[in-house]
Amino acid sequence: MTVGTTLVAYASLLLVLSCTATAQIAFKAWHLSGRHGTLALAILLFVCIPPVTILTARELGIGKVYVLMSLSYALVAFMGWKRFGEPVSRRQVQGLALITLGCLIYTL
Repeated sequence: MTVGTTLVAYASLLLVLSCTATAQIAFKAWHLSGRHGTLALAILLFVCIPPVTILTARELGIGKVYVLMSLSYALVAFMGWKRFGEPVSRRQVQGLALITLGCLIYTL
């Protein structure tokens, strides 16, 4: 795999992570507001995520992609805190730090 291909694959993974988190936040926003636009955004993102994930997995390997996808838990928690003011407990922060550390160790 060339450097360019690797960079594109990691950029795709970043796109998948951010789209997954955005879709979950949009779904919650729809649930709270009832606006159909946010529901449409959530559905559109949820439909588009799997094909991009599959293409990314072809380049990086299924194991690496699905381990790194666990970072979406941290991203959703952060986005929920910023967007909705959801409380984040010390235990949640510790758990998310463990997930992040595990991803870091796995990719090294």
